[in-house]
Amino acid sequence: MIECRPVSFLLLIACFCFTACSSPPYQKSEVQGLIARDTFVQVLTEVHLIEGVKKQRLMRNDEQGLIVLQHYVELFERFDISEDRFKTTYRWWYQHPEEMDGLLEEVGERLADLEREATATN
Repeated sequence: MIECRPVSFLLLIACFCFTACSSPPYQKSEVQGLIARDTFVQVLTEVHLIEGVKKQRLMRNDEQGLIVLQHYVELFERFDISEDRFKTTYRWWYQHPEEMDGLLEEVGERLADLEREATATN
């Protein structure tokens, strides 16, 4: 019986080590205090629009930085989020590439819908 205790003890230690080293189970982003997925899709859609305007140089160059910054400030205020919370949420999604693919598909669909709406009104 004495010989079994060290083996049992070692097995118990090994179980704790494997449990401690394993990755945590998938947790929804909302649980971690991040921006809710639906809201983040809306925010990221608008971020793509802001960045698209910036890349197409549709603003005067001397005012571009200030105007882009103003758009981000307005966006974050409208959704009641901070820049840090946006970046933290973005990093979380970036670290979960399979989930990020689905999220970006949804953003792409929203952008396509906006384009169709703009085309239909013209």
